[in-house]
Amino acid sequence: MKIEVIAEKLGLAMEHGVPTGSVQGFPYVMNMVSIDTFVKAPMVIFTFEKGLTKEDIKAIRKASGMTMIRVESVALKSNALFVLVKHGLKSSEKHIQFLEKLAQVFKERGLHPLNHCPFCGKEETDSFRMIKGVPVKLHDECAKKFYLEVATQVEREESSNENMGKSLAYAVLGAIVGTIPTLITIFAFQYMIALLYALIPLASFYGYKYGNAARKSWVPAFVSIISLIIVVGMNLGLYYTIAVAESVTFSEALMVDEFKRALLSDLGTSILFLGIGIAIAWKKMYSQTTQAIKKDYEGLNG
Repeated sequence: MKIEVIAEKLGLAMEHGVPTGSVQGFPYVMNMVSIDTFVKAPMVIFTFEKGLTKEDIKAIRKASGMTMIRVESVALKSNALFVLVKHGLKSSEKHIQFLEKLAQVFKERGLHPLNHCPFCGKEETDSFRMIKGVPVKLHDECAKKFYLEVATQVEREESSNENMGKSLAYAVLGAIVGTIPTLITIFAFQYMIALLYALIPLASFYGYKYGNAARKSWVPAFVSIISLIIVVGMNLGLYYTIAVAESVTFSEALMVDEFKRALLSDLGTSILFLGIGIAIAWKKMYSQTTQAIKKDYEGLNG
């Protein structure tokens, strides 16, 4: 369902190209947001004048009935709340009741809507920018200055190689650790689960992050290549073990057509499943790179 149709159904006005509403003094917008690599869903977005704490998030989750929520940074740290529009809402009345429950929690937690320039704190603004799908009122000069700071920081990190060796080593180690669930299912149940292959690039990426090197734009591609090498090595290692168990060398085992076909079949399946896993994990990895951060704030540059 298109966002415009949902907005009309829920009685929301269009402002700056997005559906806009307000509940108990808390303005919000609604937009289609990616909830995973392939799926977008309508989410209600509130922005606050300060960042949300863990206690705030816990209270909001409870009030929302464990509906999917996400916290993002919109010019300030962790100050934007994205709440999935509940499936099965049949009327604007139910929608308003749901939002009023959230607004009550906001008041109890002492949260206030962002109604001033997030950079200088002044209420008299002269412009607005779309940041992560949210229209934010601000000063044109403040926005451009902040974007310049972000761009400068990104360029600095992109050119830095500090801790690079450690991060690359941890990325390899992470990919190896990420194969453990897959190996367990192979040995215990004799089959492969495609979703588990997504753990390999993710584990590699978080291993890279653990090394504290800059998360450059090429890191997801590097992690994908490392994951592929590890998966190929895992399959060759498994079949080498089978050959040893049969008291023949690996090269001798490859002369047996049945052994060779089984190896190629499992290798092909593993590479296919890894490709699916990388597709699932790619967006999560890329969103944390320096270039993705810069892209998020490109709108601030006018």
